[in-house]
Amino acid sequence: MEGGLTGFWADMDFGGAGPSLALRFDMDSNDVSEATDAKHRPAREGFASVNPGAMHACGHDGHVAVALALAEVVASCRDTLRGKIRFIFQPAEEGVRGAAPMAEAGAVEGIDRILGFHIGFQANQPGIVICGTQNFLATSKADITFTGVTAHAGAAPEEGRNALLAACTATLNMHAIPRSGKGDTRITVGKLVGGQGRNVIPPNATLYLETRGVTSELDEYMFGEVQRIGKAAADMWGCGYDMVLTGGTKSGESSPEMAEIVAEGAREMGCFDTILTRKNFGASEDYSHFMTLVQQHGGIGSYVQVGTTIAAGHHNSRFDFDEAVLPRALELLARAVWRIGGK
Repeated sequence: MEGGLTGFWADMDFGGAGPSLALRFDMDSNDVSEATDAKHRPAREGFASVNPGAMHACGHDGHVAVALALAEVVASCRDTLRGKIRFIFQPAEEGVRGAAPMAEAGAVEGIDRILGFHIGFQANQPGIVICGTQNFLATSKADITFTGVTAHAGAAPEEGRNALLAACTATLNMHAIPRSGKGDTRITVGKLVGGQGRNVIPPNATLYLETRGVTSELDEYMFGEVQRIGKAAADMWGCGYDMVLTGGTKSGESSPEMAEIVAEGAREMGCFDTILTRKNFGASEDYSHFMTLVQQHGGIGSYVQVGTTIAAGHHNSRFDFDEAVLPRALELLARAVWRIGGK
C-alpha cells in the first residue's frame, strides 16, 4: 500500500449501544517456494504462487476469503446489528511481527470482544472445530551478530578474533539453558551463517534464534539468558556483539465465555462431529497479543480452528486445503457475530 504500509483495519458502526467486536484475519505468505508439478492442484489449475520463495502454505489466503465474504454478509444485514465491528487485516503473522505494531497504532483500542480463526492446524478433519484455543506460547525472535577480526589462519591466527567460534560457543550454551520448573520453555538456534574461507579467521557470524515460554514471564527468562550467554561468548572470544529483536508475542488463553458463544453456533450448524471448547495449542501466534490486550482491559476473546483436510502439512510446498471449509468457517463466524451483536 501507499507509504509501505502492509496492514489495515476497517470499521462498521451500526449505531446505538452495543459491543465493539474485532475480527482478526492474517494475510501474509510463507517463505516457501510452491510446488510446480501437475500433482499439486494449485499448479495444475493455475492458481499457484507466481513469486519464487513465497506462497500461501498456511491457509491465510482462505482466511482473507472468509473475511471478505463475512464483511459482505454483515454489510447486507447491518440493520439487524448493534455496536461496532472491526475487521483487522494483519500482515507478518509468520515471524510474529505484525500484531504488536498494529496494536501500537490502535488496532484494538476500544475493543471489548475479539475473535481470530485458522483453517486446519489442530483441527485436521472437516468434522472438527476448536472454539477456544489455549496455551499460546509467548515467543521472542532475534538475530545476533558477532564481529571479529580477520587474519591468516596459518601464518598469524593469533592476530584474529574468531566470530564463528563465538557464535558456536553461544549456540551450544544457549541450548544448555536450565529449563524452568514453572512451565514449558523452548530455545532454538535455527540458522548460523558465518566466515569467509577455509584459511581465514572468521570475522563475522550471525545466529537466527527464537525462545518460547508457556507464559510471557518464562519467555522473558529464556530470552534474558540468551542475551547473557551471547554477550559472554563475545567477550570470551574478543568479539563485538549486536542483537536485533525481529519479532515476538505474548502468551494467551481464550476466554471460556467467548469459546462457548462460538460452540453454540457450531452445535446449531449440525455439520461438526467434534466441538471442543478447549484445546492446548503449544505453539505461538501473535493473535494472542491482540487477545491479551483486550482481556487486560476487561474484554473477552477466543481463537477458533475450523477443521479441513489438507494435501500436505502447513508450511509445506504442497500445502492445499479443501475449500469446502470456507463456507463452514463463514457461517460459524457469522453466527458468532450475531450472537454477540445482534438486535
